[in-house]
Amino acid sequence: MSHFTQVVGGAFKFSDGHEMPKVGLGISRIPTQEALDTSVEAALKSGYRLFDTANLYKNEHYLGNSLKKYLPVFGLTREDVFITTKVRTLNDNTIEETEKQLANSLSQLQTDYIDLLLIHYPRDRDTGNDDDFEINKSRRKIVWQTLEKAKESGKVRSIGVSNYEVYHLIEMFEYAKVRPVLNQYEYQPYLTRPTLKKFCDLNNIVVQSYSSLCWGDKEILQEEPIVQLCQKYNQTPQAILYAFAYCSNTSMIPKSATPSRIHDNLHNTISIQLTDEELKSLRALDKGKSFPPIGQTWRCL
Repeated sequence: MSHFTQVVGGAFKFSDGHEMPKVGLGISRIPTQEALDTSVEAALKSGYRLFDTANLYKNEHYLGNSLKKYLPVFGLTREDVFITTKVRTLNDNTIEETEKQLANSLSQLQTDYIDLLLIHYPRDRDTGNDDDFEINKSRRKIVWQTLEKAKESGKVRSIGVSNYEVYHLIEMFEYAKVRPVLNQYEYQPYLTRPTLKKFCDLNNIVVQSYSSLCWGDKEILQEEPIVQLCQKYNQTPQAILYAFAYCSNTSMIPKSATPSRIHDNLHNTISIQLTDEELKSLRALDKGKSFPPIGQTWRCL
């Protein structure tokens, strides 16, 4: 079992016994080796030990190169970091396709195991159709069962999902031999998903939030509760938004290619201890508003 309890920001213990740092570096939309080298070096220096990527991002090979280059610089080994990546439900050849994606990720990341492998979407965001009930359900099941086998083989240590709704999870519980340890989805004050959050909490599924900054939305930065908290804690609105995720007992994966922001996204965030009342005031801003163009709540059956 990996042990990350001493990392900056602390760690979650999964239902399968493995541990994961609470705060990680998201690397979606970091498109070059040079940019990722800068990000990974700054992240490791700042104390990050979790890195989140995906087959879809097309930068797994950059991350593999960066970790190979910089882990020795900081006296670290592969066992000292936690790598998350994701597979897609692309077509009907789901077993073969999933195994192919995993093999490619292992090769690109230059590792013999993945710490956490997620199903990226409940249906493929490009090739899927919300109304293809039987196809979507069948593909989800086959991909999950393939992930279970990958975990059993040792190629993957933990398995989970991303962008799953409550009904997707209930459906999964009907056939899963291994339940997901984590559900990664959009979580921010304008979209708090209380039913989904409670369901995950009750079923020992760690929630990992993305899009904490609402894709640069300006309106949320001017909300009175956020302005007041900025004044109280002498922090930026961005730090308050990250603290909302962190203090809500969710994992978070802020993305940046700027070294100073990478440092602040971790250290400023964990220095803020929002009270229950302050968290409640931020949740009250909920208006069901999603920001990622394809990361919205999933209607698909």
